[in-house]
Amino acid sequence: MEKAGKPSVAIAAASFERDAMNSARAFGLRQFRCALVPEVLTALPPEKIEQLLTDAIGRIVEVLTTEPKKDGGKTLAKVRPAQRMRIEASDSYAAFEQMNRQFLEQEWGDGLPLIPPTRDKVDQMLTGTTRNPDDVITVLAPGNGMATVEMIAINAVMAGCEPVHLPILIAACEAYTAMGDGVRTMATSTGAHAPLMVINGPIAEQIGINSKRCALGPGLQSRHNIVLGRALRLIMINIGNCRPGHMDMDTIGSARKFGMCVAENEAESPWAPYHVEKGFDKDASTVTLFSNRNEIDVADLENITPEGVLNSLATYSAVPGGEYLTHRHSDANRDYAHLLMICPEHAHICARHGWSKTAVRQYVYQRCRISAKRLVNKCRNIPDMVRPQWQWLLKCSERELDQLTLPIMENASDIEIVVVGGPAGKSMTYGCNTSPSTAVIKDRT
Repeated sequence: MEKAGKPSVAIAAASFERDAMNSARAFGLRQFRCALVPEVLTALPPEKIEQLLTDAIGRIVEVLTTEPKKDGGKTLAKVRPAQRMRIEASDSYAAFEQMNRQFLEQEWGDGLPLIPPTRDKVDQMLTGTTRNPDDVITVLAPGNGMATVEMIAINAVMAGCEPVHLPILIAACEAYTAMGDGVRTMATSTGAHAPLMVINGPIAEQIGINSKRCALGPGLQSRHNIVLGRALRLIMINIGNCRPGHMDMDTIGSARKFGMCVAENEAESPWAPYHVEKGFDKDASTVTLFSNRNEIDVADLENITPEGVLNSLATYSAVPGGEYLTHRHSDANRDYAHLLMICPEHAHICARHGWSKTAVRQYVYQRCRISAKRLVNKCRNIPDMVRPQWQWLLKCSERELDQLTLPIMENASDIEIVVVGGPAGKSMTYGCNTSPSTAVIKDRT
């Protein structure tokens, strides 16, 4: 706003001051100034908000009427070579413990033990690609960190990855950036948003990425899934500067944020693989990132018709969405999508009766509805944010809203379908805060 010639001031709650300053520095605003209020303004009564802002008027006027120090207005993204550090201890195990304590104190870890990223281990990891270690793959939000091949490799080592995983993580970084503005919501929101990686193509079988039983669970069968998901989280922390309490302002958090990665069960899917549906060649290997914000288990071992199975999926998916009601929604970059992770049993029930993915989407979209009363509940106190075509909802009585049902998604195309899992009728449903993003995995050795 200032660059556009419009004097402006940011208003931030005191508990978000560090986050505001870190965000400003990421965009090169070293002398960023803001007006602090003692409480978070959301969910406060209007009169309380008015009082807090009235009390902050002096600071608001000061920022608006005085010149900040010039800082050039450039982002701080720079290519920084990896720094070596020496850890000395009585033996190798003591050094391992000391390294983990030190890394955690520096907020370089996720709370679980890290593999020491020694020079030898990083060099070994770099054999997974022919790219130069200094090659910049992308700039990662929210902190505008330069994701070089070497920096990605270092985090891959700490997560327990192998060289064959490196090209997947490079592609994951590309998909991450391609999510656009939605990636900042995933990385910095007060909600428990988390990236979910879905791998398609030959690489999944070649490496052994689990697409079947316990694909999102612990254990030997998912060892590749686990380290890949964890590595992406460490990359977000250490390259993207997405650190809890600094830029990641999650209110409660979720175990999903430690890392989620699966392969699509293409062998047992009755439909075209996800990446083929999106226009990629069947022989291409891809990674798709979904920014999920919740997870619900859909247990239906009784129904044997598409309608019965999909009624269960629609019912479990009918949690408040409705982002399309407000101006926050953008057709260019959906701020809500829905992922149906359908188990093979449920998928085959649909396919045996001639139901395509398109038919599944359309049916679930029509059935995945809730009362307008529930849907409007989140936006009734921000009437100015409601889009013009939905303003009439604010004029309805409580009884009318209770009797009216609306879809939680704006379009059937908001629904994404991936076939994952082993035997038994257990599917999963996820709400997502933005459109998924897919990148091709290249340069595999």
